[in-house]
Parts: sequence; C-alpha cells; structure tokens
Amino acid sequence: MMPNRADFTWPQDARQARWQSAEVASPHLDRRIPVIAAKDIPYIPNANRLQNLSIYLPRTPQTATLIGTPVTSLPGTDSTARHPRYLVHIHGGAWRDPRLTSASIEPTAAHAFSGGALPGEGPGPVTAIASLNYTVSPLNYPASAAMADPPVPYDAIKDNHTDLAREAVHPQHVSDVLHGLALLGSLGLADGSYILSGHSCGACLALQSVLQPPRHYGLGHLAEPPCPAALLGLNGLYDLPALATADGLAPFHAHLREDYERFLSRAFGTDKDAWPDGSPAGFDPASIARRIREGNAPRLVVLDQSTEDQLVPMAQRERLTATLAKAAGLRLAQGQRLTGNHAAPWEEGIMIYQSLLDTLQLLREDQ
Repeated sequence: MMPNRADFTWPQDARQARWQSAEVASPHLDRRIPVIAAKDIPYIPNANRLQNLSIYLPRTPQTATLIGTPVTSLPGTDSTARHPRYLVHIHGGAWRDPRLTSASIEPTAAHAFSGGALPGEGPGPVTAIASLNYTVSPLNYPASAAMADPPVPYDAIKDNHTDLAREAVHPQHVSDVLHGLALLGSLGLADGSYILSGHSCGACLALQSVLQPPRHYGLGHLAEPPCPAALLGLNGLYDLPALATADGLAPFHAHLREDYERFLSRAFGTDKDAWPDGSPAGFDPASIARRIREGNAPRLVVLDQSTEDQLVPMAQRERLTATLAKAAGLRLAQGQRLTGNHAAPWEEGIMIYQSLLDTLQLLREDQ
C-alpha cells in the first residue's frame, strides 16, 4: 500500500530547525536583500550532510516575527489563492558535485523577494522558496579540462567511506528528493501549491520525481509527492544514453562524450541498458498522461535551454519535447529566458526568476 503523505514523521534533527535572519544577493542587484531563512533542515533520520533542504521567505513585518521560532509550516498554507504560492528548486552539478548546494537558489530568491523587502512595496510572486540538497555520486577519476572546475575526486573504498554524502547511485538521488518533498508536504506544500524547477541534472530529478511513481524506481515504500502546478526544466539533462553518443552530442559538444559516460556510469551504474529507465525523454507518454488524469503530474511543463550552453546540447530539450508532446493533457511550453553558459541561470538568478514569472503567467492563462 502506498504511504499517505500525512504519514510523514519529522526527523528528530529537523525539529531543531529555526527561522533566522539572513541576506541573499544577485549580481544584477545593487544591494543585498534581507530574508528570513531556515537552512539545512534534514529530511531523513541520521541524514548525511547533503540530505537536507533550505527555505527562504521575504522579510516582512509578519515574517520577521518568526525569527528564532521553530519551523512548523510554510507561510500562506491557509491561502485560498488559485495560483502557486511556492517555488521548490533542485540544483544541478552532474549528480556528483558536493559544492553546488541548495544555496545556489539565493540569487533567484534575491530577485523574487527584492520587491517586498522595502516598506510600501508589494509582495513578490511567491511566499516561500525551498531548495533541495541530495546525496551525490562518487567522482574517482581526474575530470578533463572540458568540464569546468571539477570537484575533488572521491572514491568510497580508497577514502574508507568517510563521506557518505558522495556515494549515491540511482535511484538514491530520486529517493532523497522524494523525502525532501515529503518534509515540505508536512509543512503545508500541497497539490497545485508550488512550481517545481530544476537546473541541469536537477531538471532531470524534478521530472523523474513527478512523471513516474516512486515504485518505478523500486521506491514503492515512499509516498507520491505533492503534485506541482507546473514543472520548469532549465538547461536540463533528459536523455542519458544520448549524452554518451556522438549522435546525441553533435559536433559542438562531442568532446564531452567521455566525461558524460564517466559520470553517468557513477550516477546510474555501468550497465548502459539501464540508463533509459531513468531518462525522462524515454518515459512512456501514455503513462505520463495517466498520471496527469490521476492528479499526480502537472498539466504544464516549461523547458528552457540556452543556445550558448557549453555543456548541454539543445538536442536534450528536443528529445524530451518529442516525448512530452505525445502525452495527452499536457501543455508543453518552450521558455525564452536562458542565455549564456551552463551555470548562468543559477549564478545570476534573474533568469530563473523571469522563468518563474513566465510560468505563473502561463498558469493564469489556463485558469
């Protein structure tokens, strides 16, 4: 029997989480933005250092009263608003980079909350932003210079399992995301109340977590996550086998093939025949359509891909688009905000913020 969302039990460590005063910044803003935050909240018992999430709120007279109090709910859970109130984000990092964390959403939060941060200014587009961390996969080879600023290698055996946060193999990444969404559900995240976004492999994780039931990955003991109002994929990785073939990368990205094959083998195992099972571009459109009818998958997916992305080819979006276009009941939109290199969306924040606004507008058009 599928566990009920209400059955979620908070880890003991999570009960220690408190709201605190903080500041976030974007290179496109000339000042730091004050916010209220609760950082690194564990979502499972005995969590490793990456099995946690962070939540950011705009600083207002109302939210300022939360400082020092326990995190017991998301603001606005009693709202009757028809549009989503929250953004939940999953960062990228090729499933393997422990340095890229939930804090990467802070430039986006700076834009989202800059309006409500000053007296007399109106509220932002969402009332809370949550950002998920997850266990990453090992890296025990010297990455080539083609992959920008590779993290320090980690080999579970040679390093005597000193960092369990770097030993994930699929489907643990998905399991962690589902646990994070379950904790947010216990705080009031509900069907239709949020937009789920992801960058790079985080976009893959977002789609994996919602477009398939947990049992698809052998995670039938986990509950379905609250259904987002929309999915937003940014510079995403969607067709895993294609990333390790010359045809899937095309000339501009062909030099990355060996790097992709190496880190995909660490994240998904060396059996390439199993990779399609975890690839959103390979999901059955009829199955997606059924989940939409049942209320477990959103009716809107927005995909954006920078043409200047030095790491991910446009073909990844095109292959996913071809699959999702066959799913009855799904509205598929192509975003137009992303420019620059692969990391620019989260580094600058403004592009994710603009994509959020665009997604909210698309949802309003459907009402």
